[in-house]
Amino acid sequence: MRRRMAAVRVVVFALVFGWNTNPLAAQEVIELPAEDRLLDADFEEVYRVGAFNGSEWETFGRVRGVAFDPSGNLYVLDSQAARIVVVDTEGRFVRQFGGAGEGPGEFDADNTSTMEITVLYDGRTVVFNQGFIVFGADGEFEREVRMPKPAMTFMPRLDVDRNGRGVLATGVVRSIELDWLRNATRGDRLPEAEFRHIVRLDLAGDKVSQDTVAYAWKPPGEASVFVPSLAVGALPDGGVAYTDSSAYAIKVTTPEGKLERILTRPFQPEPVTDRFIAEHRERRMRGYDQGDPLGAGRAGGRRGAMLGQMTDVMREQARDAEYYREIPVVRTLRTSWEGTIWVQRRREEPASGGPIDVLTADGRYLGTFAADATAMPSAFGPNALVAFVERDELDVPSVVVRRLPPEVR
Repeated sequence: MRRRMAAVRVVVFALVFGWNTNPLAAQEVIELPAEDRLLDADFEEVYRVGAFNGSEWETFGRVRGVAFDPSGNLYVLDSQAARIVVVDTEGRFVRQFGGAGEGPGEFDADNTSTMEITVLYDGRTVVFNQGFIVFGADGEFEREVRMPKPAMTFMPRLDVDRNGRGVLATGVVRSIELDWLRNATRGDRLPEAEFRHIVRLDLAGDKVSQDTVAYAWKPPGEASVFVPSLAVGALPDGGVAYTDSSAYAIKVTTPEGKLERILTRPFQPEPVTDRFIAEHRERRMRGYDQGDPLGAGRAGGRRGAMLGQMTDVMREQARDAEYYREIPVVRTLRTSWEGTIWVQRRREEPASGGPIDVLTADGRYLGTFAADATAMPSAFGPNALVAFVERDELDVPSVVVRRLPPEVR
């Protein structure tokens, strides 16, 4: 039994994708066990905030994101109120800042659905709002950092860059330049990059500058559905852990971006059949026809018209979309402050969250939380703190802060 559960380590030569070069580099592949070792998800609850009849500060409309600072204070981004609420390590109110408007430190109310938040190690808060707004550790507005070009940008969740030079995007940063959108006709495809870049966003100047940390694999062809997602998490030494393929292959880089090792488990992706494609396409089209995915109706005016045009382009692309040949094993990935890697696999339904594996960057398998035992944490913090965004039976959001047991820290 012990022999079967032990990781088998081998060294192989594999292709490392790079810009203008394809060097062959030695990398360690660590084969983790196939059998799940179940973990207890009875985490200690520290506190919870958010209530229908609570104080004004804890009546949240829509919790878009949460983050911790190095002291363990929790930051809650309420995108409906366009504000950030801060509570201390016992859930007591500290301050709130932001608000909708056009003044310094205020957020564009038309873009709250694309907001993202992270807190730097020095306590400053960074919020993406079609550009970055930086607040000091006291919540006072510090400065704005503009995007390099006028565009509608879809920013993934933000992580702290452990090298201390900005923030890390945990997925693909997608930008649609406004000039392209104004001139686009139905059926036009959005421009695609040659690689999927893992990027650090440097906020030191007046404009954002992008620095590629690593080049992730991009599947060939023009498939846009079930394409393996790029999910990235920062590691304490300045490297990153990421997944970019349909197989169970978690890649770990050095601080310089060199692929150092791959952590694998022997789970196979599911082939996509023609019948499955037909049923899935019908559901997607029904969603576009009956909904307003980009909020064009809410925005109204010129911006609403632009979002409506963007929705039309997306609808046409959904109708004609090509499907990737298989459904990926891994749904998403996140990393803790201590450097553990949390990997969520899918269930039978492609879009469903399944079991969560906990790994270490050096290749140890700590165990697996069963599919219904816990959700993926919405944020990790210091001292083994984790936050979960939950909604009650009345759809009222709250944030629950728990502490992880020693075996998964």
